[in-house]
Amino acid sequence: MIYHALRASQFRNLEQVSFSPHPRFNVLHGDNGQGKTNILEAIYLLATLRSFRTARTEELIGFSHPSAELRARVEHRQVIRQLGVQLLTRPTRKLALVDGKAARTSEYFGGVNVVLFAPEDLRLPKGPPVGRRRFLDRAIWNTYPAYLDEVRTYERVLRSRNALLRSGPGAGAREAATAISTAAAGVSTTTAAAGTAAATPDEAAAGRPYPAPTGTAYEAADGAAALLSSEELLDIYDQKLAEAGAVLVQRRRHYLGELAPQVTATFAEVCRTDLAVELRYVPGVGSARQAAALAPVTDLKGLLREQLQRDRRRDFLRGYTHSGPHADDLALDLAGRAADVHASQGQLRALVLSLKIAEIQHLYRILQDPPVLLLDDVSSELDPQRNAYLFEFLRTMPCQVFITTTSPLHVKLIEDRQDFLIQGGRIEHEPSRTPEDLQKGPSEGLAEGLRLPGDPGGLRSAAAEKKRER
Repeated sequence: MIYHALRASQFRNLEQVSFSPHPRFNVLHGDNGQGKTNILEAIYLLATLRSFRTARTEELIGFSHPSAELRARVEHRQVIRQLGVQLLTRPTRKLALVDGKAARTSEYFGGVNVVLFAPEDLRLPKGPPVGRRRFLDRAIWNTYPAYLDEVRTYERVLRSRNALLRSGPGAGAREAATAISTAAAGVSTTTAAAGTAAATPDEAAAGRPYPAPTGTAYEAADGAAALLSSEELLDIYDQKLAEAGAVLVQRRRHYLGELAPQVTATFAEVCRTDLAVELRYVPGVGSARQAAALAPVTDLKGLLREQLQRDRRRDFLRGYTHSGPHADDLALDLAGRAADVHASQGQLRALVLSLKIAEIQHLYRILQDPPVLLLDDVSSELDPQRNAYLFEFLRTMPCQVFITTTSPLHVKLIEDRQDFLIQGGRIEHEPSRTPEDLQKGPSEGLAEGLRLPGDPGGLRSAAAEKKRER
C-alpha cells in the first residue's frame, strides 16, 4: 500500500498543499504548530474517513472556508485508485470519492490501510479504559472493515436506551419512538395492515397499535397509536443491545487471542527480559459473569441481556447503561501484576511499543500487504534503546512510513528517506542526502542524529559542541 500523491485544500492550516511522498520513509519536520500532524491527519482521514483528533467535521475545515478537500493517488496490490474526501458545511457532512465519483463506504474502504502511532498511545497503560477500547476497535477495523458498522449499530441502540433511561421509569415511549425505528438493529419499520393489533412490543415499534393496559401513548414511526411502558420498551432495547454487543465481544476476544503471543515475543526482544506479559480482555459485565463472557461456548446474547436486566434499577437511577462492550477494558499485566501500577516508565513504553509493532505485524500477516505507518513525533517520547529498536523494525518492514518530528536528527534512518520541511502549512521538498552527506557533520548532514546513543560524535557530542559555542 502506497500513497503516490497527496493534495489538501483548505484542510486545517493546509490551504493548498500537494506533494509526492517517497515509497519508503517520509520525514516531515519543522517547529510545533506548522502543520506536520495535519498532514498525518489528512493521510489517516483519506484511509478511514475519520479523524484521529476530532469527531467534528467543521474543525477540519480551514478558518473562514465553507469546505475542504483531500485527494490522493494510492496503490494497493498493483491497482491504482484515486481517493477523495470532501468536507462540507451547511449541512455538515463528508463525501467520499473513488476515481472522481461519489462512493458508498463499502466501495471506498480497502484501498489503503494505515496504522497510527502517536504520543497518546504511550499513555494507554495508565490512561482511562476508553483509550484501550479505541486501540482495539481501530486495530480490528483495519483487519475487518465491516466492524465499523457493527460498532455503529451498537452505539445507536445504546444512545436510544440511555435516552429512555433519562426519561425515568414512569415515562412511556414517546421520547423513544423515533429512536426505535432508527437504532434497533433488525426491527422492521414496515407499516402493518390497518386494524391489526400488535401482539408484542416489537410489533408496536414497527407501527402496529399495541393495546397495553398501562403506559404512555405515543405515535409510532408510521403515525399509528401505541401504548408501551418504559419497562416494555427496555425489553426491546435490551434484546437489540445484547445482540449487537455479542458481536463486538466476539470480535475483540478473537483479536486479542491472535495479538497476545506476538506482543509477548516483541516485548521480550525490546527489553531483553523474560518477564511475562499478559493481555487480558475484561468484559464490561459484573465480576460474577466475566469468566462466563470469556468462555468460548457461552451464550453471549443471553449473558448480556441478563446483565442489562439485573442492572435496570441502577441504570434508571443513574440515567445511563452501566454494562456492555462500551464498558470493556484491556488489562495489561507484567509478571502477573498490573502494569499500570507496578511497571516502570521504561517498561510501560516498551509494552506500548510492543503492542503497536504486534498490531502492524498482525495486519501484514492478515492482508498480505504492509499497511502505511504514521508516526507522530513518537521518537521524542521514547528512550534511545526503544528508539533504536523501533527504527530497526521499520527497516525490516517493507512499508511506506510517514514520520513527524521537530528535528530530522531524531530519525535514525539513512537510506530510502525523503525529508520535507513544514512551515506555515506549506511543504518544502528538501534535496535527498547521500550517505556521504550524512557523515560530514551537523551543518551539512544528519550523521550526528543517526548514530546510536553513546557513539562518539553522536547526539551527546553534538549537544556538548553547541554548549561550547555559546
